Amino acid sequence: MCGHNQYNKAYVRKYSVQKSVCCFADNSNYIKFKFGIITSYGCIVLPDDPLQKKEVIGNTDVVIKQALEKYGIETAIGKKEDIPGEFDLIVLYSDTWRWDMKKVLDKLEIVFISPEGNKELARSTYNIYKNKELHNFPTPEKEVPKMIKELLGK
Repeated sequence: MCGHNQYNKAYVRKYSVQKSVCCFADNSNYIKFKFGIITSYGCIVLPDDPLQKKEVIGNTDVVIKQALEKYGIETAIGKKEDIPGEFDLIVLYSDTWRWDMKKVLDKLEIVFISPEGNKELARSTYNIYKNKELHNFPTPEKEVPKMIKELLGK
């Protein structure tokens, strides 16, 4: 956790991990819907298929920006061609979605990185319940404010 008083300006950017290397990304991870198998003993939930890369789902970057600005931290959302400039904090996030009557947030990770990009300052991870069939249709709007509050130590 980090104290928010030390941050005035943040740079938000989506990331992914490819071959154990963290890099900027312009897509979301997606878990394709898979029907369970109904047997005489009940329903069997099959394991998830590997993640697929999809166009950006949702507006997670905007929700993170709004949450940080509630703490008085001026925030810019980065694009693929941007290079972070004069910032006190780099905020990286990675999102994974699944379908359940609509797209729902399966996993979200937010990481605070030093302005030089060489040190992790704090990390918060949201995961949908182990029992993925029983959930409250999570969204960034529901989860990000709690995660930012945790990251800033509020």
